[in-house]
Amino acid sequence: MKKLLVDTNILIDFSKNKGKLLEEYNEENWELWINPVVVAEFLNDRWLISRTKQKKAENFIGLFKCLDINKEEGIKTGDLIRTGLVDSLGDALIAANCLVKKMHLLTRNQKHFKKVKGLKLLP
Repeated sequence: MKKLLVDTNILIDFSKNKGKLLEEYNEENWELWINPVVVAEFLNDRWLISRTKQKKAENFIGLFKCLDINKEEGIKTGDLIRTGLVDSLGDALIAANCLVKKMHLLTRNQKHFKKVKGLKLLP
């Protein structure tokens, strides 16, 4: 089974009934993962102002397996930013996580990651 890191924009679309992309990959027997960056980005949304909505969002992300971020990925993140391949810290951490763990990345923001050699982008 192939491992797939799901980017924040995919989670947001799905949680707001705006996208079915996540369902497609789930049906194709991909192992769906997130990481702490995706968790933080997803949970900082202003629509989670009520405790009910926040709990629902936390339950949703609880359905995914969660990767850790280690020193090797921290080093790779620094390399990606220093060399200008990725602009933001969050995106660089996500890309580094995928590269080190040899995972695919499911994102609609492919332009944020297109310069990263070896990163497998979906769809």
